[in-house]
Amino acid sequence: MRPIVYVTLSFAPVIMLVMYWYFSRRQSASYTGLLIRSFLLGAAGTLVLVAAVILSELLGLNDLRSLKRTLFFAFITAGFSSELGKFILTRYLIIPKKQIDRPIDGITYSIAVAMGFSAVALLLFMLEPFNLKAQYPFTLFAFIYAPANILFSVILGFFLGMGKFTSTAYSYSITGLLCAAFFHGLFTFCLITKDFKLLSLFAFGCTVIVFVLGLKAAYTKPEN
Repeated sequence: MRPIVYVTLSFAPVIMLVMYWYFSRRQSASYTGLLIRSFLLGAAGTLVLVAAVILSELLGLNDLRSLKRTLFFAFITAGFSSELGKFILTRYLIIPKKQIDRPIDGITYSIAVAMGFSAVALLLFMLEPFNLKAQYPFTLFAFIYAPANILFSVILGFFLGMGKFTSTAYSYSITGLLCAAFFHGLFTFCLITKDFKLLSLFAFGCTVIVFVLGLKAAYTKPEN
């Protein structure tokens, strides 16, 4: 593995530090304190991914010898399990907090959770404990993993943040989980198949969607 790849371990923590510095100048101590808690919870959320990979390994589903196995690994083992870990922690331990008083806050804290998740998950992929290894070009994966998780977290955070201030929170929550899992799965599928043209289209399309969702969340006033 190229030595420069180890630099990527700092991406998520540095992004988190920048967020903390920015909000510490504009928000209360309770707001920034919840940011740190979100980061730590995100790190714990990797347990769901680890469990999914180990279970898939025991069932022989990590042998990507067919399109069906590849799709299952990309969208379920990697995509759904990763977003499920982040979803459970964000939805039930972060979103109910009083600091979440606007839809945009759902995105902010979701990103903090995703950075904690990314920092630990990337380390696990590097060390390969429990046979937890990447099934794709690792150098590229290491450099884009944290930025990609920011995109997924904006999607998840948008729906969770919006859902808190509506009477249909359950629908928003499930929609957010499924959408984030789909985009995470598609991202993983592009890496596994080395379809870099599709990966580029995915990155562009996902960025546009995230930009639109971010604007909508920022300019939406709570209903209650």
